[in-house]
Amino acid sequence: MLHTVLKKALLEGQLTQEGQADGARRWQFRHKEGTGQGSASIDDKISFLVGYERKKCAALLFMGSIFGLLGFVFAFIIGLMKFLNPHISEFHERFASGNGYFPATVSEMVHNPQDPAGKCVFAFEFIGAIFIFLSWYPWELRNVYIGDSHCVPVCKNLSWSMFRQFCPPCGMMLVATVTTTPFAQATQLDYFCIAIHLTGAVMLFAGYAAVESHCLGFLHIKQHETMKKTLKPREVSLRYLCLVGIVICYVVFCTITAVVVLPLEQWGGKNDVWEKRTITDERGFTFNKIVLVDTASGFVLWLKILSYVSEVACGLFLISSFLVIWYFCEERTTDLNDELFSVIDLPVDQTHDL
Repeated sequence: MLHTVLKKALLEGQLTQEGQADGARRWQFRHKEGTGQGSASIDDKISFLVGYERKKCAALLFMGSIFGLLGFVFAFIIGLMKFLNPHISEFHERFASGNGYFPATVSEMVHNPQDPAGKCVFAFEFIGAIFIFLSWYPWELRNVYIGDSHCVPVCKNLSWSMFRQFCPPCGMMLVATVTTTPFAQATQLDYFCIAIHLTGAVMLFAGYAAVESHCLGFLHIKQHETMKKTLKPREVSLRYLCLVGIVICYVVFCTITAVVVLPLEQWGGKNDVWEKRTITDERGFTFNKIVLVDTASGFVLWLKILSYVSEVACGLFLISSFLVIWYFCEERTTDLNDELFSVIDLPVDQTHDL
């Protein structure tokens, strides 16, 4: 609709461009004699359409953040309940260690799409990713838009704004839809899903941290000039805090996850014990399956808890960063007209294009 209105205004001579001292262009609306359609009519229509699109963007970003937050919250609550009461978990038994099974990662906790935690994370995280993707907030919000000329170093034709639009939201979709499998139970085919899932996590966390670093000027990365003029000091401080939290928590999570898979029994630790057993299903068929026979305890259990908490904290810092951007964006407070302009007032050829 916006394109149609602008095109019609140009054709009828209502819209012209006039040069300014700085070489920029601005739109000027001219009164059309004898028609009763002055500059206010076209100007109001364009202002409403632009304001509506950008306010819609802010709303989608907010709702996507809330859905993402709820996914983490419900997954944590369900996982904690299963740890404290193993009989309601998928194992339906109390182990010799006296502890329930505690996964080292959120992905492992929600890997089964038939499990309540898996259902909650898939629904909330996927919906949240769709909302964030559809918002196109890197191109609509002034406090994140850094233009189309500043490009990713490894790809000179890919701007950071376009990178921000596709990389983190698509990574979030991959994490939600391509579930992982505990390494002890993974087959050769499962490793494909694990690799895709880990790639999605890197796109989400590392990708977001990289583009946010260029907006804020993190460590030795120079802050974009547009952001220096646009961002307020308080917003910079809060977003910087979220960015530091994402980086620290993600590094801690990756480090501990790598440590947990080591043979910690050599240092007095007790990891989860998995064994291959012959299982008979309800139809009488037998098959081999790797099952959990005992759970981790001691410092290994605390390492797994720390790994899980660091991943949750990383996700919460990411969601918080989205919410800070939404809170400080001027577009969310746009005051639109209380009455829509009628399409009857548009020329016939315009209404056909709508």
